[in-house]
Amino acid sequence: MKTINKLLIPVLLTLMLAACGDDTATSNPDKVYQINGVFGLKIGDQGPNLPEGYLENNKAFDFNPNPTHKSFVTYTYSVTPNTHLVYGIKVKGVKELERASCKEQRAAMIKETLATLGDISTLTIVDESKWKIREYNQREISIECEPALNGGHQQLVMTYSDASLSKLSFVEWSKHQDDITKPQ
Repeated sequence: MKTINKLLIPVLLTLMLAACGDDTATSNPDKVYQINGVFGLKIGDQGPNLPEGYLENNKAFDFNPNPTHKSFVTYTYSVTPNTHLVYGIKVKGVKELERASCKEQRAAMIKETLATLGDISTLTIVDESKWKIREYNQREISIECEPALNGGHQQLVMTYSDASLSKLSFVEWSKHQDDITKPQ
């Protein structure tokens, strides 16, 4: 019996890893999500104004939304390095907010986000130190007050993300690393 278990464990692990391959790395393009983007950017679309070819740096890009939001001063988005699909959008407020002010702004953003989404009966909400709303366990919006470097102050941060596209970013980055390290 122990021998069978020793043989089954590697087989099961191999099958599980195979299920996480390239085919499951992309989002279903036909699926319509309520959580689809913010400030003019849509998750799954190609990022605007990006250079051609493979992006060597895995960094977020700044963008200027139109219109801006009174609670935020920094707007960035992240894309997959090869296909340039937006998988994350992060916006941040000023860094030196008093805790009470940050919590008030957080509550207002949560209320505004819920109003924008409309019917949330199919979405999952988690309200702890970081408020999250999830869709199909794939797309998520989080709103939180992060501690600032200056003790006692906080910063309002809102993030939109897609788990499958984030995984695709990792797959593309890994493939690129493999390609450049292969012997010629």
